[in-house]
Amino acid sequence: MRIIGYPPLPSDHDGFSCGAHKDYGCLTFLYADHTPSALQVFLNEGTEVAQNAIDASIALPIEQGDTEGVWINADPLPGAIVCNIGEMWETWTAGLYKSTLHRVIHRSSNYRVSVPFFFEPNFDALVEPTDAALHILRASKNAKEVELLKAQYPSVVYGEFLKSKVGGNFTSDSQPKERY
Repeated sequence: MRIIGYPPLPSDHDGFSCGAHKDYGCLTFLYADHTPSALQVFLNEGTEVAQNAIDASIALPIEQGDTEGVWINADPLPGAIVCNIGEMWETWTAGLYKSTLHRVIHRSSNYRVSVPFFFEPNFDALVEPTDAALHILRASKNAKEVELLKAQYPSVVYGEFLKSKVGGNFTSDSQPKERY
């Protein structure tokens, strides 16, 4: 569990409080204060939810590299906790559940506070699609499609995956590097 504070961005600043990323582990349970329009979630184009956001004019500008889609605000609901799917959960489910690309752009005048609890595998855990997930996929896809999906989610030891992700955040001279 962590407590993360976000000071407000200057009004003339065109940046991020926390850049676009997916959580590395399984699930993240997030309690955030009442600040609206700070946490944003990316929806891939072509999904019904993304189209509904566009139709309702609540979609934010498209700006996620080569990936087509829209950003929407994930405003806090009183008493609710946000649950983000992490990359290891996506692997275990062979993509049945997708990890959540999200970011924070905090422009309100208050100091924003969020409290995430990161549920992650053991450092030495081997993470790969489960038999149950593959069974569900086989019921709705042909064998070739299932094998293609399985190939997208190769087995990985969580600690090695985590080190590659965290280690990739910096260049050799300890300067932050671009993610997208």
